[in-house]
Amino acid sequence: MFKNVLFQVHWFLGITAGTVLALMGLTGATLSFEDELLRALNPGFAAVATQHADGQQALPLSTLVDTLGASSDTPLQRLRVDATGQRPSVARFEGGRDNWVYFDPYTGESFSALRGQAFFDFMEDLHRRLVAGERGQLVTGICTIFLLVFVLSGIYLRWPRQWWNWRSWFAVEWKHRGRSFLWSLHSVIGTWVLPVYLLIVLTGLWWSFDWYRDGLTRVLGGERETPAVLQGEGTLNLQRVQATLYALPGVREGYIDLRLPARGDRPLTVRVMSATSTHHDRAHDVLQLDPSSGALLEQRAYGSLDAGGKVLTSMFALHSGSFFGLPGRLIVMLSSLMMVLFFVTGWMLYLDRRAKKRAVRASRVDLPALDVTGDAGGPAWLVSFASQSGQAEQLAWRAAGQLQAAGMRVQVQPLARLDVATLQQTERALFVVSTFGDGEAPDSARVFERKVLAQAQALPGLGYAMLALGDRQYARFCGFARRVETWLGEQGAAALFPCVEVDGDDARALQRWQQHLVALTGIEALEADASPSALQEWSLMERVLLNPGSQGGAIWQITLQPPPGTGWQAGDILQVAPRQGDAHVQAVLHAAGVDADAWVHVDGATVRVGDAAALRVLPDATQVQAVHDAVHWLDELPRLPPREYSIASCAADGTVQLVVRLVYDAAGRAGLGSGWLAHHAPVAGPVHARVRRNAGFHRHADAPPMILIGNGTGIAGLRSLLREAHAAGHHGHWLLFGERQQACDALYADELRDWQAQRHLARVDLAWSRDGETRLYVQDLLRAASAELRHWIADGACLYVCGSLQGMAQGVDDVLRETLGEDALDALLAEGRYRRDVY
Repeated sequence: MFKNVLFQVHWFLGITAGTVLALMGLTGATLSFEDELLRALNPGFAAVATQHADGQQALPLSTLVDTLGASSDTPLQRLRVDATGQRPSVARFEGGRDNWVYFDPYTGESFSALRGQAFFDFMEDLHRRLVAGERGQLVTGICTIFLLVFVLSGIYLRWPRQWWNWRSWFAVEWKHRGRSFLWSLHSVIGTWVLPVYLLIVLTGLWWSFDWYRDGLTRVLGGERETPAVLQGEGTLNLQRVQATLYALPGVREGYIDLRLPARGDRPLTVRVMSATSTHHDRAHDVLQLDPSSGALLEQRAYGSLDAGGKVLTSMFALHSGSFFGLPGRLIVMLSSLMMVLFFVTGWMLYLDRRAKKRAVRASRVDLPALDVTGDAGGPAWLVSFASQSGQAEQLAWRAAGQLQAAGMRVQVQPLARLDVATLQQTERALFVVSTFGDGEAPDSARVFERKVLAQAQALPGLGYAMLALGDRQYARFCGFARRVETWLGEQGAAALFPCVEVDGDDARALQRWQQHLVALTGIEALEADASPSALQEWSLMERVLLNPGSQGGAIWQITLQPPPGTGWQAGDILQVAPRQGDAHVQAVLHAAGVDADAWVHVDGATVRVGDAAALRVLPDATQVQAVHDAVHWLDELPRLPPREYSIASCAADGTVQLVVRLVYDAAGRAGLGSGWLAHHAPVAGPVHARVRRNAGFHRHADAPPMILIGNGTGIAGLRSLLREAHAAGHHGHWLLFGERQQACDALYADELRDWQAQRHLARVDLAWSRDGETRLYVQDLLRAASAELRHWIADGACLYVCGSLQGMAQGVDDVLRETLGEDALDALLAEGRYRRDVY
C-alpha cells in the first residue's frame, strides 16, 4: 500500500514539477562552463589570461577606478578584478546591469559588452527564478524540494529484490526493448546521479529560502556575517586600501572582489584569492578593511576555517561541482542534463502504462452474460494472471473472451487473490503469468509466491494451461512462471498442453498459444490474424442503401454469399478483412516511387505491390518518402486489423447480411471497413471474412419472448434474432428501436410492419431523435414503458441490447437498474436473460 502511494506521488510530481526541473537542469548545465564560453566568444577577455601567463602586472585599483569611473555618472558599488582571466573583470555602478562595465585589468580598456553575456544572464534568471522574480524563485525552490522527494522515493521504488547484485544497481540493460529498456535507463542512471542530485538539492536550497540558509548555518556551526560599525565615518582611500591588499602574497596577480559599503561607518568587505591558491576556484579569503586608512580589521582565511565553515563558504562551488575541480564540473553538468532524460523517460513510462491500462480495459469482457446452451451447467474455468505492465492481464481477458464465446462459464482473477482453497475447487484453469526482471514475481504476485507456493496442497483434480511472459535477456527467463508450473506439478495438477513461453511480444509463441485455445474452445480470438490467407473467400452479392436522404451517414445493407459449409447462429459476428481504396493506394505508391503493378514476394506469396499495400496501414500520401526496397517497406507496414459487424440474417436465409454505416476520416476518405464494403469492393467480387461465434448474444435455450433494444446499425443483431425466431415459430416479441428521422431512417420498416401484422412482434416502440423539437431516445421509450417492462420480465422475457455503448446502451442499462433494481438485473445477467452486443 505504501509503495503504491509512493509510486503515485512519484509519477504525479514527475508530470508536474518534472517540467520545471528539466528546465532547471538544462539551464544549469548551460551555465556550467559560462566563463570558458565567454572567453571563447570574446577575444579581448581571452587576452587577459594571455597577459597573466606572460607575467604582466595588472593596473592598480586606484587607476582602474579613476579610468572606469570617468565614463559613469553613478557611484561605484563593486569592483571585481580577476588578473588570471578566469572570470571577467567588471565594475558595477549603481543603476543595475545597464551600468556594469567589463574591462581589461591590464590596460583598463572597457568592453562595450561581452558577447554572450546577455544570454547567460537570461539563463541564470531562468534557472533561479524562471524569469518571474520572487514568485519564480519560490517555484524553483519548491521544485528543488520535489527533486529531493524524487531522489528518496525513486531509490525506494527501484530497490532491487537482489540488492546484493551490483548489476541490478548500476548496469543499464542496453539490449532490452520497449518499457523494459526505458525502466532500466530511468532507474539505473537515476542511481548513478543520486549522490549528485542530493548535493544539488542541499546546496540549491541555500538561494531559495532564508529559513533553510539560517538553519544550515546553525547546523554547520557558522554565523551570519554582520559587518562591524566604525567609529565615525571615513572617506574611501583606494591608495591605502590597495597597499594593504597588495601586501598579501599573490593577491595582485590573483583575484580581488571589492565591495564598497553603502554607509560611511561600515568597513570595506573584500574577497581575495591568491594566484597560487591550491583550493577550489571559490575558496576566497574574506577581509574587513577600514576604507579611509586601509587598516585590516578582520581576516577570515579559507584555509583556517573548520569543515562547517568551509562548506558554508563553498556553497556555490559545491552546487556547480567546481569544489572537485574540472571532473566535478563535468559530472554536475552531465547530471543536470540527465534531468531532461528522466523527464522524457518518465513521461514515456507513464504514457505506456496508461496505454496498457486502456488496452486491458478494452480487452475485458462482460463475463456474466453466459450461454447456458453450452457448457454453462459444467464447472467454470478459472483464468488467472500475474502482470507487471498489463500485458499478461490483457492476454488473460482475451482468453476469457474466447472461453465465454464458446459458451463456457469463466471467472477472471489476479494471481494475488488466489488461495489454495480456490485452486482445490477448480477443475480447469488458464494461467497467464509474467516474470519481472531476472526471474522475479511481479509486484502484485509476491504475496502469492510467499504464501501459496510455500505450502503443499494436493490438486489432483486441476487441469491447467500456462502462458509465460518474460525476457530472454535475463538468465532466469520466465523464472517465476516456471516456479508456479513446477509447484502445480508437485501438487498433482495436470497440464492440458505444454507451457508456452513468450519472449517480449514474440508473435509465433502467441500464435501457438492461440492454436491451443482454439483447440480447447473452437473459437478464434478477436485479435487473431485477419489476413486474406487466414480467412475464407466470400462473394459480395448486393449492396442496398437503406436510408437515402438521411442526415446521418449512409447505411448500407451488404449481402454476402458464404463459402459452402459455413454455418452461423443469430447473434454471431462476421470478421471482415478490409482493404484500402484504390485511389489512396495509387496516391501513396506514386508518392513513394513504387510501381503498383510490380510483383513482390511478401507474406509467403507472390502478389502485386498494389494488392499487398491495400491490406496495410498506409501513411498519408503527403508524408511518404521515397521507397528503395518495396518488400522491406511493405514488411514494416502493419496489417489492417479486421472489422467486425453483427450479422443481420439467420442461417435459414442462406446469405449473410450486414448493416454498415459509411463513415469518413478527417481527410474525407471513407472508413477502411465501411468504405471497402460500401464503395470499393466490386459486386460479385471476393470479400475475405469468417464467422466469429458470439454465444453471449445467442437466443436463450428456452426460447422465451425477447425484448429487443437497439439503435442505428444495432438493428442488425436484433433483426437476426427476430428472423431466427420467426423461422423457428417462436413469436410474440417486443422491439424498441431508435434512429434520426422516420422519413429516412426507418430501417426495415416494411419487414417490421409485416411482423406486427403476423403478431411475431407483439409490440414496437420507435424513437426518432431528430423529429420534433424534443429529442427522443430509446432509453426514454423504455422508461415510459417501465410498468410493461416489469410485466414482461416477470413473465420470463429476455433482454437483448445491440448498438452503441456510449449513450444508448449505457442509458438503457441505467433505466433497467432504475426500473428493475440492481439485484434483479444482476440475477438476469446470471441467468443469461440480459445479453448485450454493444460497440
